[in-house]
Amino acid sequence: MKLFFHSFLIAVLLLPPSVLFAQSRQPDALPVNPDATPAARALLREIDTVSGHGTLSGQHNFPNSVSRYSDRVYELTGHYPAVFGQDFGFSGGEDKDSTLGRPSMIDEVIRQYRSGAIIALTWHSVRPTDDEPVTFHDSVQGHLTDWEFRQILTPGTDLYKRWERQVDVIAGYLQELQAAGVPVLFRPYHEMNGNWFWWGGRPGQNGTAALYRQIYDRYVHVHHLNNLIWVWNVNSPSPNAGPVDQYFPGQNYVDVISMDIYGSFEQSYYDSMVALAGSHKPIALAEVGAMPTLQTLAAQPRWAYFMMWSGMAESANSPAQLQAMFHAPNVINRNDPRLPAPVPPPTDTPPPADLEATPSAHTLLARLYTNRSVAASSELAAKHPDIIEFPLDASAIGTTADRIRAASNAGKIPLLRWTPASPTGASVSTPLTDFEWAELLKSGTALHSAWLAQIDTIIPLLDQLEKQHIAVLWSPLPQANAHSFWWSGRPGPDGSRALVRELHERLTSEHRLHNLIWLWEPALTGPIPGSLPPARLDNFYPGPLGVDALMVDVADPHAVQGYGVRGVKAIAGGKPVGLRLQAPMPDATSTSGFSWTDIAPQ
Repeated sequence: MKLFFHSFLIAVLLLPPSVLFAQSRQPDALPVNPDATPAARALLREIDTVSGHGTLSGQHNFPNSVSRYSDRVYELTGHYPAVFGQDFGFSGGEDKDSTLGRPSMIDEVIRQYRSGAIIALTWHSVRPTDDEPVTFHDSVQGHLTDWEFRQILTPGTDLYKRWERQVDVIAGYLQELQAAGVPVLFRPYHEMNGNWFWWGGRPGQNGTAALYRQIYDRYVHVHHLNNLIWVWNVNSPSPNAGPVDQYFPGQNYVDVISMDIYGSFEQSYYDSMVALAGSHKPIALAEVGAMPTLQTLAAQPRWAYFMMWSGMAESANSPAQLQAMFHAPNVINRNDPRLPAPVPPPTDTPPPADLEATPSAHTLLARLYTNRSVAASSELAAKHPDIIEFPLDASAIGTTADRIRAASNAGKIPLLRWTPASPTGASVSTPLTDFEWAELLKSGTALHSAWLAQIDTIIPLLDQLEKQHIAVLWSPLPQANAHSFWWSGRPGPDGSRALVRELHERLTSEHRLHNLIWLWEPALTGPIPGSLPPARLDNFYPGPLGVDALMVDVADPHAVQGYGVRGVKAIAGGKPVGLRLQAPMPDATSTSGFSWTDIAPQ
């Protein structure tokens, strides 16, 4: 038997690539999401074709280190790994897993895909009882009681709503990838049979498998993320990782069946994956430290890809092992001629975050993407502005509508800014108490009802504009990171961004208003006592979901080229960024690099 095995291995390794892949079976795996994009279908077909006949190489990277570890593999072997792995992170500051790295990570993912890489994304999600940023041990590896876990799985509960808000932030980034035409091997709640993550170690159909099905349903049926290939993942069995079949969510939720192995590649592990996959689904090694050997791959040929964890290409593998693996004929690296050619970028500009946006809204957003060199100003600052800012006054709807219509007919872009009065009846600048804020966010309370009533007062104006096919730049609840208004200074998922999300839901889903290009408008107030440092802007950013562009509100013109503005642009990723100045710029060149410049009404 041993002699036969060695003879088989030598025969396989001596086969030229053309012969090796000529024997590939016809792929028959179909995405579990019937609405999967053509690119996602092609990705699954590619993985399925490889499985059983070759193995794709892969390398994970930390979100705040961009492509460092994939680049290092190239330096060591002369080949880039075929699979580019990344993570959405959970921590803060300059940590390798910082959520501040998400926008640049998304940009790098798009670049890698267009360079020929296959994208694999993981998310070390925060406990729904916590707010980002967190530490790995205290939250990602934290504990939930059985009652808390059941609450997350029960629609309508406070913990379920917190879970919704957290997964919706990640959905926004995945939508950016969908808009860019990037399909993703998406691996949620990984290593779910292990007891070391808050989501894991709960066997049975009402345990972790139910949580996996819940995120699948929300991403597929609510957010219509059709660019995802769903990768179900367990860890190799151990005293702290239970039997894998007790965590399987069902065949209708899984495209790729995968295992993480840090140690020996036992035949029983492989057999358990094959048993679940049957003949119609590919299997993969989603995480490894030491790579499987070529002998292992010959004995376990259906592993479609392996992905080394960050830093472990060198710490767990010798230079000789890396050379042998990345130059083996049955191991496929990026830009291998057996893989499809890199996909060119789409010619269209990204669509609005609102999936039902009107044609006029699409046109308006495209104008922001393609007209970035234009400097515009407010109605009071120039005779021929491109963008005219209008404060939303619910008591003067008719007059405001007439002015916006006239501006739109003249080819101008209306910018509608809303600073609503306090639902408590206090002044717009009087902060709410913590108790009042909690009541404001709680459905059925007097304060929440007052807030909804305020939203409804602006519906007639927005409805008029939609019926007249007028799209507007819409900047509600500005300066959330400052201390200027009653909604300001409240970070985290239950802070001001919770109000933005609710406003977005009420206008788009309930009132069917789809003519709005949604702006998020942070303030950069300069070195004023009590102001928040730019590094904390991400604590207020609602995420890409529901945000089409950003507008920086600057009180000090000299801060335009400062660190704070660069921080906003980093959060924006590739989204357009405008500038709102509370005083005229002394030097027009300082406004370069923005999609528009708006001089606030004086």
